[in-house]
Amino acid sequence: MSDKEDQELQQLWKLFQDSPEEIKQRRQQITKIIHDDQKSEFPTSMSIVTAFDELLGCFSLGGQLKNYYRYGSMDTCSRQREKLWFAIGNGSFTEEKKPKPVEELSPKELSSRTKIQEFYKKRLLEDKARGSSEDIWNQREEPLDNPFKK
Repeated sequence: MSDKEDQELQQLWKLFQDSPEEIKQRRQQITKIIHDDQKSEFPTSMSIVTAFDELLGCFSLGGQLKNYYRYGSMDTCSRQREKLWFAIGNGSFTEEKKPKPVEELSPKELSSRTKIQEFYKKRLLEDKARGSSEDIWNQREEPLDNPFKK
């Protein structure tokens, strides 16, 4: 066996060896994600292409007109820019159709999934803090019978 083949074999062997500390940390991360029920309702992946499309839609003439009509000013698209930069750092080019089980994720994928869920959670909390029409109007409990007839 040549020296180069021996080095490649050693590198390959290192890939299969995990120190007990690494295994313990990985199990703790997986356990934390599995038991964190609050985050399970948030998306686990983010598409760079979708974030870019949202930014272009905001800067487009239609997006600016809609914002001007609703709020009386042009939009700087800061939320969409923030999402695009976050997606570039943590997302992928495509949305996952079916997410991989947590046990099959690498530490980087696990960290990325957690960051994406935190991002969406933060967005929801910001939207709730800003307020909406639900703060004023109560949701109707019973449907109206013949609403357009008197």
